Amino acid sequence: MRPELRAELLRRAERDQAARRSGNWQAAEQADAENLPWLRQVVTGNGWPGRSLAGEDGAHAAWLLAQHADRDPAFQRQCLDLLAAAAGKGEATPVQVAYLTDRVLLAEGKPQEFGTQAVGKDGHWVPSRLRDPGGVDQRRAAMSLGPLADYLAGIGRDLGPPASPVASCPECGEKFEFWLPDPGEEASVSCPGCGETITIRSSP
Repeated sequence: MRPELRAELLRRAERDQAARRSGNWQAAEQADAENLPWLRQVVTGNGWPGRSLAGEDGAHAAWLLAQHADRDPAFQRQCLDLLAAAAGKGEATPVQVAYLTDRVLLAEGKPQEFGTQAVGKDGHWVPSRLRDPGGVDQRRAAMSLGPLADYLAGIGRDLGPPASPVASCPECGEKFEFWLPDPGEEASVSCPGCGETITIRSSP
């Protein structure tokens, strides 16, 4: 094991999580921007930092940094391929593979497999675009994940009900709440102030 690599992974992961726990998304984005080139260098020089190289907690921290490497989808896909290979050798966990798989698939404009990525819709937490919802619990079980309904209920307990975004009408300036449509889709919302129809599109 490389203690100095483990220590740096843990330091960076803690900074990542502290920013997100506090709701300081500017700090979270700054941490992500600094972690990405560093993790890229680590992976280039060492391969995936699994349990043997970084310890159990260090390997978990490496996965967390890869989860948040959204600025570079190609690198995130590379991390997924390396992580899946590492899991086959006992160097990573199926749960880590499942979460990063969903993150990468959605970034590529494809439906996720395991429902790990959730969004707020109509006052409830729901999975982002999901392939074959009827078979999701079977797929989750194969990756050591519990039922999707229990997972979503846990998000609700931890975070409370989702808050709808607020926008301003471009015609009258009235503020109104709305729910984002599914990724890549559009929804029409009527302004409560002037009745103007506003089209909202969610990024794929």
